[in-house]
Amino acid sequence: MTYTIIEAHSAEDFGHKAAAAFIRAVSQAPQDPQIILPTGTTPLPLYAALREARRRPSFSYRQLDEYLGLGDHDKRLFSAWLEREILSPLGISRRMTFNSAANPDHEVHRILDWYATHGPADIAVLGMGNNGHVGFNEPGSGFEERVRVVDLMPETIAANQDYWPDGTVPTQAITLGIADLKEAEQTILIVRGEAKAEMLYQALYGPVTKDVPASYLQHQPNLTIVADQAALSRMPR
Repeated sequence: MTYTIIEAHSAEDFGHKAAAAFIRAVSQAPQDPQIILPTGTTPLPLYAALREARRRPSFSYRQLDEYLGLGDHDKRLFSAWLEREILSPLGISRRMTFNSAANPDHEVHRILDWYATHGPADIAVLGMGNNGHVGFNEPGSGFEERVRVVDLMPETIAANQDYWPDGTVPTQAITLGIADLKEAEQTILIVRGEAKAEMLYQALYGPVTKDVPASYLQHQPNLTIVADQAALSRMPR
């Protein structure tokens, strides 16, 4: 397994280094690359740095995951979150997004058909959950599974509770599968915080197992990891 680790020393440093890795990946990809982006608190410094960058990259966006059952204008939609944080500020108009309110089976087939026509993403930017999930591929997800509806695990629901003050976090979502993510030409994994240190170590140095979905990255070419010192505290030196 070969990969590049970029260590950050603060949230601001993390943002700038992640943005530099992102811009470098875009420069190495075909024109107008197709890029998967994550939500959550981890990528916020990255998106802030990209908003402030002198040279703003141009790309097409592909959605990674989405809660099920939300209305088209719900501000808690991941697509709406990314619209506010990065897509609108960077003027990214070419987007492949999921319809949270659609019939789930129909939506899965629509996305599968779209991927069959347009092919895989060029770059996948991914976060990692405390239980090792990527996207909403929870522990137990098969490495050959593609886009599908998933049941969220209690720890994932609890981790997202802050975004749902009324406590009604959806229990299902739609997500790209690991098989979809494996097809990306380049992968950038971004990780912050001591709470993810052990899982990052397991993902990169433990067994390649469905119990740690992010462990598929051990066989992923062109992998760059941007992480802060806390997240890297378990890594061998």
